[in-house]
Amino acid sequence: MKLITTVNGYPEQQEIDLIWSGYDEPHRLDDAEQRSSAVSSLQIEPDALPDAFQHHLITARLILLHLPAFTDGRPYSLAAMLRQHYRYEGEIRVYGDVRAAQLDHLHRCGINSFILKEDQDAASALGQIGYFSKWYQPNISA
Repeated sequence: MKLITTVNGYPEQQEIDLIWSGYDEPHRLDDAEQRSSAVSSLQIEPDALPDAFQHHLITARLILLHLPAFTDGRPYSLAAMLRQHYRYEGEIRVYGDVRAAQLDHLHRCGINSFILKEDQDAASALGQIGYFSKWYQPNISA
């Protein structure tokens, strides 16, 4: 898989085998047993309610957000909410139908790690972060 991460606002590319590479396997919120334990990585589906994951944010170092379709705006909103409302400072990684043209917008919402869809060119995706020089809205990125 092609992973693009941002370090101090600058994108870097690497190849990984698993979406949570470098972290423990993510906990899903549908397992009641795992809800009570501390987690280091957390997988949040687009329809998750904040009450389901809020208490895990203190220990989570990685949050995986699923983008089921490139037209789905819920991961953008979840990332912005995690950064602004919950003050989450860890890594937020998006996976699924992630296309190169979306990276700048996803990054501005607070997502700092991206697993590209297999048919996307990683080299062109690297140039997408910071592509626009002027915005109407403030930047949310951590």
